Amino acid sequence: MGIRHANRIEECRIQRLREHPELDDELGDFFAEDKEERFFVKNLERVQGDERDAIILSIGYGKNSRGDLPYRFGPLLTEGGERQLNVAVTRAKNRITLVSSFSSKDMDPERSQAEGVKLLRQYLQYVESDGANLGDIVLEKPALNPFEVDVRDALARRGLKLIAQYGTSGYCIDYAVQHPTQPGRYVLAIECDGASYHSSESARDRDRLRQEQLERLGWRFHRIWSSEWFHNKERCVEKVVAAYELAVAAADREDNEAAEETAPSRQRNPEAVLTAIEEVEEHDPRPMRNGPRPPIRRGLGITDYSQSQLVRLVRWIESDDRLRTEDELLEETMRELGFQKRGSRIVAAIYQAIRQARR
Repeated sequence: MGIRHANRIEECRIQRLREHPELDDELGDFFAEDKEERFFVKNLERVQGDERDAIILSIGYGKNSRGDLPYRFGPLLTEGGERQLNVAVTRAKNRITLVSSFSSKDMDPERSQAEGVKLLRQYLQYVESDGANLGDIVLEKPALNPFEVDVRDALARRGLKLIAQYGTSGYCIDYAVQHPTQPGRYVLAIECDGASYHSSESARDRDRLRQEQLERLGWRFHRIWSSEWFHNKERCVEKVVAAYELAVAAADREDNEAAEETAPSRQRNPEAVLTAIEEVEEHDPRPMRNGPRPPIRRGLGITDYSQSQLVRLVRWIESDDRLRTEDELLEETMRELGFQKRGSRIVAAIYQAIRQARR
């Protein structure tokens, strides 16, 4: 993007010709100035109305010897830098290739308020996801209730860096937790059963759909129940920290990086912590289903059950607010009805009831 970077590209081209003179004719034709659309190398400030079939956008900034990313983004730090970047990424008619020594995960969204730097991070997210991620927008909602403030402060004391009310429009995660070494990467979504939870129109919206969507995007998900928090805050904190460490380890595995190096005071096996916690929780009261089981007999044939009976049974099963896939819900409904084998008619009837119940 900078002048020095463009000059360096030209120096490399000249050096390559010196080392391989046989390429002179071929490269000479490619770089000929009499071509209708001649090859050019320009820095960000000089790119205006130029267009080419293919553009290589090379970001001339990188990490230092310590692995830190200095925020020396030149024109992107100035007012109007986002407009210059917008021009640069729209100059290609058919194809644009981005070359960068860092990713969006290396950029801390809170480190710079310059619009150009924000847009660069969003553009990197877009490229890394093959166009699926259009960039995130963090909306801070300062009106946290006392429960949410207590959660935030307790987790911050354990070293977790949280962003409250992370997301866009009306779809916000209560807390998004950043990766410890990739500040632009969020690895764990934490949701509480506070005001936003109870304001959801249905259990399906507040539990299943939100969690499923986040997990499809690669997030780990963790729920904090207010009743458990007030009765045993320390155990809740341990569960969150363990879930966070698992999320970081999973993210590192995905990147084929070395395992996270934790401080000596936090050296432990998070899987073992979660297992121990889950063993204790088996004796804890869990969310109950709404009302008694519908009076639907077990052991009949699938054609002996009406559609409305199957829908009622499915809704009763899901009233405990637990996350289930359609297949898991199918299995549980079959157990409630006494079916042991998946017949085609059984599967079709129950799936139809599931979809109707979830509508």
